[in-house]
Amino acid sequence: MAEPFTFGIPLIARDAASNWPLVEALLGLTLRSVAAQTDPSFRVVIAGHDRPAIAPFDPRITFIAADWPAESVRPDNLDSGRKKHLISQHILAQGGGLLMFLDSDDWIDRRLVEAARTMIPSKALGGYIANGFIADIRANRAVHLPDEHIFDGGFQRLCGSSVVARLVPEAPDALRRDPHAVLHEHYRWPETAQERGGEAVPLPVNGVYVINSSVNHSEVHGPFSSWRRSLSSAVGKAGFPMSDEFLSEFGLRAQDVAQTLGRHLRGLQMG
Repeated sequence: MAEPFTFGIPLIARDAASNWPLVEALLGLTLRSVAAQTDPSFRVVIAGHDRPAIAPFDPRITFIAADWPAESVRPDNLDSGRKKHLISQHILAQGGGLLMFLDSDDWIDRRLVEAARTMIPSKALGGYIANGFIADIRANRAVHLPDEHIFDGGFQRLCGSSVVARLVPEAPDALRRDPHAVLHEHYRWPETAQERGGEAVPLPVNGVYVINSSVNHSEVHGPFSSWRRSLSSAVGKAGFPMSDEFLSEFGLRAQDVAQTLGRHLRGLQMG
C-alpha cells in the first residue's frame, strides 16, 4: 500500500484578505495544478477560517475550520503557522505519511507525488524541491532558478512550497514525529536536517513560486517584503513568456490562467 501523501494548505481569512475573490481564484489554480498529479493517490487538507468556493467537488479535499478569531496578518505570519500546526495534528491523527505545505497560490510539478514516493528513502525525514521558477502572474513571465542576477540560490531557499516531510505518529522523538515542527525554515531545511542527524533528499521536480498577485503574504508583510516585491521588475525584464508548453508541466494552460484570473487582476497579460 502506498504511503499516504497530503498537501496542506493554510488559507488566509476572508476578513484579513484584501481581495477574497482573488484568493479563491488563485487557490483554484493551485488545486488544478495539484489535481494533475501523475500519481492521483493523495489528499488535500485546507485549514482556514472561511470555507473557499471550490469547483468541481473533489472527495480528496478536506477543509478544517480554524477555531480562533480571525485577525489581521502579522509580519511573523502567526496565523499561517497555527493553521499549519492544525494540519499537522490532523495528519498525525490520521496515521501520518508524507506532508507538503503548499501556499494557496503556488504551482507544483505534476510528478511531485510520484517522485516523493519513489525517491524519499524510508528512513529519511523527507525531501525538498531545489529547482523551480519564479512566475510573475501579471506579466505572464517566468525565470528559472538559480539566476545569478535575480536569485542565486535553490528553489527551496526562496519558496516555502518546497518541502515534503514524513510524519510518524509513533516515533519517540519530535524530529521523526513531525520534521516540519522541528526544522522550521524551508530555506535551510536540508542543512538543518543533516545537522540533526537526519536526511532530506532533493526531488527531481520543479516548483513555481507565483509573485505579483498582491495577496501573497511574503510580498506584503515581513522583513523581506520590499525585496520580494522588487522581484517582479526583474522577472518582467529577464523572464520568458509562460506558454502552454511551460504551464503543462504544472497541470495548467495559459487559457486556464487567463480565464480564472482575468476578472481579478487588472492588466493581466497572457499569451
